[in-house]
Amino acid sequence: MANASEPDFEQPVLVSDRDTLLQIQDLRRRAWSANGEIPDFIARQDILNDEHDVNGMHWAIFHKGRAIAAARMSIHDEVMASPDPEALDGYEHLIDLPMASVTRLVVDPDFRGRGLPEALRTIRIALAVERKCKSIIGVAEEESVMRSMEALGFIRLGPTKLRYLSYAPSIVLLKKLGTATQSEAV
Repeated sequence: MANASEPDFEQPVLVSDRDTLLQIQDLRRRAWSANGEIPDFIARQDILNDEHDVNGMHWAIFHKGRAIAAARMSIHDEVMASPDPEALDGYEHLIDLPMASVTRLVVDPDFRGRGLPEALRTIRIALAVERKCKSIIGVAEEESVMRSMEALGFIRLGPTKLRYLSYAPSIVLLKKLGTATQSEAV
């Protein structure tokens, strides 16, 4: 467990080296297992060969040289090219392209409750804006995650047709970028 008197964590950094990606793969498994249920796609993932991991951008937050939080973002010109196209089924007409897909945000169970997800969400939004994306899409199951995303301008579109976890529906969230207003998103 981290000591509350320890110095602040490093800022999120973009990473792509093999060793850090393998740390992130292990972190994903630990984080999802600590939530009580590890989705099949996490249990069998190979971060070095998964098309969206290979082509996506990964950020990590480190503490004492170890990745303690991580997140991925990928940019797509087609909704069906996103990491979770089945999750977006029925919402395609609301998504302006190109779109950023924000996925796989995880925090080491020993470092939760310290604001790390907000730093990862903020940096991904900034890069999506910089890369001229018109929409950002995410999927969440936990109410606290949805509220946090809403505080950053996301709106809930509704449930996915496919559930990723047995204990909660997966909800699609959308943030429009550029000239369209949030009210025009629905």
